[in-house]
Amino acid sequence: MSESQRYHVIEKIAAGGMAEVFRGESAGIEGFRKKVAIKRVLPKLSANSEFIQMFLDEARLGAYLCHSKCVQVFDIGQGGGAHFIVMEYVDGADLKEVLDYLSAHKQQMRIEVACRVAMDVCEGLAYAHAACDHTGRCLDIVHRDISPHNVLITRFGEVKLVDFGLAKASSHLNAEDEDMVKGKFGYLAPEVTMGQRPDKRVDIFAAGILLWEMLAGRRLFLGDTDVETFKLVRAAAIPDPRQFRPDIPDEVLTVLGKALAKDPAQRYQSGNDFARDLGLVLRKLSRPVTYLDIAEVVRLAADERARRRKAEGKTQAGDIGDLVLDALHQFSGLPGSVASEAIRATLGTPGIEAGGGGFEDPSAWGLDAVFEEAARSVPEPEAIEVEPDEPDAPAPPPRPQAPARPAAPARAAAPAAAPPAAPTEGAAPAARPRVQDDAPKKEGPFWRRWFGN
Repeated sequence: MSESQRYHVIEKIAAGGMAEVFRGESAGIEGFRKKVAIKRVLPKLSANSEFIQMFLDEARLGAYLCHSKCVQVFDIGQGGGAHFIVMEYVDGADLKEVLDYLSAHKQQMRIEVACRVAMDVCEGLAYAHAACDHTGRCLDIVHRDISPHNVLITRFGEVKLVDFGLAKASSHLNAEDEDMVKGKFGYLAPEVTMGQRPDKRVDIFAAGILLWEMLAGRRLFLGDTDVETFKLVRAAAIPDPRQFRPDIPDEVLTVLGKALAKDPAQRYQSGNDFARDLGLVLRKLSRPVTYLDIAEVVRLAADERARRRKAEGKTQAGDIGDLVLDALHQFSGLPGSVASEAIRATLGTPGIEAGGGGFEDPSAWGLDAVFEEAARSVPEPEAIEVEPDEPDAPAPPPRPQAPARPAAPARAAAPAAAPPAAPTEGAAPAARPRVQDDAPKKEGPFWRRWFGN
């Protein structure tokens, strides 16, 4: 952990119903800098203790995921009355931005590119579904929110999944916060709308929806209201995408039909099975596809977004004071926060325990010397007491008279101290008076003066 960790916010890059995302830098000693993404929960949701508990629980879940197809989580903290997650920054665009760009320019995603993106999504899901904790026990991770917003693609064609488990946190919102999950119903699985317990096959169905939408260039389940969208998902009537794009091969339709089967038992049972069939389809297609083909369309979408933001004047830079951590800690809520007590118990996700994530005492970082050195450069106030003069070296009585030292101008007005009395034989030497500089400082340790009480 660095000595003076802090996050420098460059700009806001996204905002939603539950959180806002900033592009920033993690600054360390000796000029160390690393690009990061900072996702902060909206302050109005900080009062929902159950939501915050689930948010922290599932944020810790991200610490177990280390795969090229999953966005990594680096840290979690609290500042300005809101919790935030520090994660890997993905320089590119999400799948929704890519699809919106293609739609705005009357273009369609190449079939090969759509299959390759879907295959990468399935690879990330397969890894997450099989992820285990430090004891080797399966975590039984279900994303629950595979949607275009949560599929990030870099300018180099890398596909990454983000926000594992946050859909589970969103299920703990209050009735007055029902708009927080608006628009997510179109990526549910039919069994979820019927009240069945979700498993990894709901993520397979959502990945099939993404493939259908990439091929057709439009939404699969979209009603005029969320209720109508919900009913469309429950019915699970899948239109033939060839009515919007006649050049889709039969092999692609076969794979798509199995991924979007209404009965979970008839669906692909794992991301590996789905990805394997997509790989076989790509081999049969006449035109090969690589990450370069994905990167091409992502760069176009990202560049257009940058030009639009520049024209709208939305680029902002500067330090956000409330993102300077009150105290750095390792994946733990701070004392006094709404989730600090609940986090001490076993977390809701199997295999994760919060016992090792206590508050870290900043006084153990060894930074007092750094702050004391800066404090010594400030002139000290005049002392009230004067230390009595002492000889250069102790000597048995009678003690020779030490040469008088000239008094400092600042101490001229101070009353003269009485000369020390000669010690009597056998008597204990008198205790030396304490120097005022050794008295405890009222300000307290450096971390309290720096971060506040």
